[in-house]
Formats: sequence, structure tokens, C-alpha cells
Amino acid sequence: MDRIELITNIREFLGHAGFSVSDPYMINLPGFDLVARRDDTLLIIKVLSNIDGLSEGVGNELRALACLLKATPLLIGERNGVNTLEDDVVYFRFGIETVTLSTLKNNLLQEVPVRAYAAPGGLYVNLDPEKIRRLRQEKNISLGAFARHVRVSRRTVQMYEDGMSARIDIANRIEDMFDQSVITPIDLLKPLMVETEQLPLFQKEQKHMKEFQHEVFSLLQNVGYKIIPMDRCPFEALSKEKEKILLTCVHEYNKKLIEKAHFISSISKIMEKHAVVFTDKDASKKNVEGTPIIAKKELKKIHDPEDVFTLILERITVE
Repeated sequence: MDRIELITNIREFLGHAGFSVSDPYMINLPGFDLVARRDDTLLIIKVLSNIDGLSEGVGNELRALACLLKATPLLIGERNGVNTLEDDVVYFRFGIETVTLSTLKNNLLQEVPVRAYAAPGGLYVNLDPEKIRRLRQEKNISLGAFARHVRVSRRTVQMYEDGMSARIDIANRIEDMFDQSVITPIDLLKPLMVETEQLPLFQKEQKHMKEFQHEVFSLLQNVGYKIIPMDRCPFEALSKEKEKILLTCVHEYNKKLIEKAHFISSISKIMEKHAVVFTDKDASKKNVEGTPIIAKKELKKIHDPEDVFTLILERITVE
């Protein structure tokens, strides 16, 4: 299945699973491909037939975006190199949970728990250490007997009771011994949580970006926004002021801007965040499908972050 077909199938399936899904973006960027929401669950999805195609830079940016939006980043693919990915197994690429489409379908539609994840040495599972300790004590099984049954050292079974993961074959022997499940399933929809202080912020000394983009970021920063550049996404940055987060586009006013604003409008509705496009000259339209368009000279006149937000709200309803 090629990547475009895979994206189409993902959008259709997520719709059946009760998610609202963004429109596909026709321009192929290295960042995310889709966003989807169901109630409080927000997914940011990257699609690659070969998951080895995900770069570290894209992975870092997806994690930063997910952190700021309290979302779950997911990579969906079919193979790593020449090997086909197994269903109902989680792989990891640069900290991003990676699954097949079938794995996600099984989990969301049929509530099949995902138990195993791939790591060097094979497939592993997360154990429930408190349950293991309680069952061992209830059955009066010593650490030595436990270790002999599952064929590992006493030190290893002690580490299992302290929360260490186990290879899936060993976990199966533990469950055989207790005749109960002791595996904690992996929550594919759990949002990513990292310290926001670790996120890379725009610095005026940075010169690798276009002059117009650098100027807009500097103006927003002067007003009071923290700017988190997004080099690989359809928007150029997230602009943050207290609890407000803006999907921030910086683009010269031309035909491509209209297409971009259309897609930004789609994802802003799913993300439940306001989007804005800053452009180089006065635009004949004040918004595109609800995405406000603001000229650079207008931004130069603003000196308070609340005034930026007020202008965005005014532009949303302007025909």
C-alpha cells in the first residue's frame, strides 16, 4: 500500500472510530500528515510506509508539538527497512509510538489491548509489579522458587517486582505460574508529557530562517509571545502567551497562501486552537475559512499580546 492510500484508509477508519479528522494536505511536508480528535483525545499522526524514513528532527518536532497541545503523537507504517511490522506490537522511533494501521484498528474498534513493544533483544511487555508482589505473597512463593519457575535469577525477579519490563516469553511463564494476567497494556492514546522548558524557543540571534519569517517572529516576541519554531509543519511556529497557543503561519501573499490557510483552518478546528497567517502586504481577504490574515504592518502597530488575540477574533468573522 502506498503512502497516499494509507493516509486515505487512516482517515476513513478514524471517522468510523468516532474521530473528527483534518483534511489531507496536498503539499508533502516532513512533519505530521493528519490530526484527529475524539472528545479530549487529540492525535497527531505521521504516516510512512517505511518507518525508518522518520528523521530525528521530525521526531523531536512531533514530540514538542504534542507536548504543547497535550496530544498523542503516532507514527503509522507498514515496515522497517525490508521487514514487515508485526500487528498488535508497538515500535518506537525517536520516542514516537509506532504501529501498523491494523494495530490501531484492533485497539480502537475491537478494544484489543496492545501488550508488547519491540526493543533490542525481542518483544517486551510492561508488568504490574504490585500485582506480581501481591500474588507471590498470597501464594507463599519465595523469590527463589519464582526465579526457578520463570528461569531467571533472583535479582531479576526482584527487579520485576520493582517495575522492570520483561521479555514476552518470560511474562508468559509468570502468568502461567500465577494463572492470572500480570501484563499492563500499552495505552496508545496517552498524551505525551514532557517539560515545556525543554522546548526550543526562537532566539533573535537565529539567522537560518527567511528574513520575513524572522521579522514576524521578532515582532511577536517583542509583544510578549514565546515562539516555538516548527520547521517541518504546515505552520511555521506555535506562539504561546500564558495559556493561549496560536498556530502561526508566516507566508508571502500569493496563491499558495490560500491553499495553506485552507489546511490550517481544518487542523485548527481539530486542535481547538486559533490559527493566524501573517503576510507581507495587505490582503484582499481578511480570513480564509475562518483563519485570520494579518499584514506585517498591522502587527508592527501592536504592543500588547491581548491586542493580537483581539484582532484575530475580529478577523474570524469578517467576510
